[in-house]
Amino acid sequence: MNNQYQNFVFSGGGILGIAYIGMLDYLYNINLMQNIKRVAGSSAGAITACITSFNLPFEETKKIADSLNYSKVPSTTDQEEPQIFSKSGKEILDKVFINAECVYRLITQYGWYSSNYMYNWIKLQIADQFDGTKKAPPYTFIDFMDPSLHKEGRNFKDLYIIGTDVSTKSSSVFCAEYTPYMEVAEAVRISMSVPLFFQAIKSTCAVDHQKNRPKVYADGGILYNYPITLFDIDKPSPETLGALFNSSCPPLEIDNLLDFIVNLLSCTTSMQTQYIYSAPENLERSIQIYTSNIASLNFNVKVDDDIYTFLYKQGYLAAENYFNYL
Repeated sequence: MNNQYQNFVFSGGGILGIAYIGMLDYLYNINLMQNIKRVAGSSAGAITACITSFNLPFEETKKIADSLNYSKVPSTTDQEEPQIFSKSGKEILDKVFINAECVYRLITQYGWYSSNYMYNWIKLQIADQFDGTKKAPPYTFIDFMDPSLHKEGRNFKDLYIIGTDVSTKSSSVFCAEYTPYMEVAEAVRISMSVPLFFQAIKSTCAVDHQKNRPKVYADGGILYNYPITLFDIDKPSPETLGALFNSSCPPLEIDNLLDFIVNLLSCTTSMQTQYIYSAPENLERSIQIYTSNIASLNFNVKVDDDIYTFLYKQGYLAAENYFNYL
């Protein structure tokens, strides 16, 4: 039965994506992932889809995932951005605005936190899979399709990343077919850029030819958090399997701007979740991972701490239960 699956889809979910590591542990053990040819993901799922596309053994995939320092993902400072304020001026403004740099970023780049740490991290993981003597970074979707550029000539799985084109109010699919010369790391960065929480990304990967300027992109989860239908043609494809989260987070009281942003994002995904759960044909091909009341944007997590261990186990158990009840 495992041979029937050709496509795997990862939903968004912020820090809950840790559960995917546990899920993959089980799926590699039953030799399911080895047969997957295409992987797709939105938001946090885009990160997992990207590293899974490298087509590595599970132990190496886990090592890559565990190298991410979660606490650095939302960065208040960014060494790569120009310093707008003097040290003394920043100290004065911080007393008024909590963090003047973040306020300035929110106004000019439409997000409180920088995503540069995540961008640089995923660029490094991608570069490690390529033979730098044959092609230097950045690496594009078309490069992912060329095993002659990969270390050991390894074939990658076809990769599909979901973003939201805020300029046209529509979802975008970044892949070798549609955006062959787009940097993959940029696509992943776009997909995980939670609106207002992280800076929006201006990209020329799909230039608006009418206005001849870059478009503004944000989190793929805004409109297409769980792209389970991506590979369907006329009817649900039996070759597609996906994973999504089942959370029981209580309502969050809104006491500050970040609380408001988190709740606002929940509004954009809740309707999508209701749709998924009202469509039996989608649930039947979905591994549902229960994540209790863990907040998706709580980045105060370390490898092997209580939250990490819980999510890892939940991912493993969800995959195990799914196949036990087939």
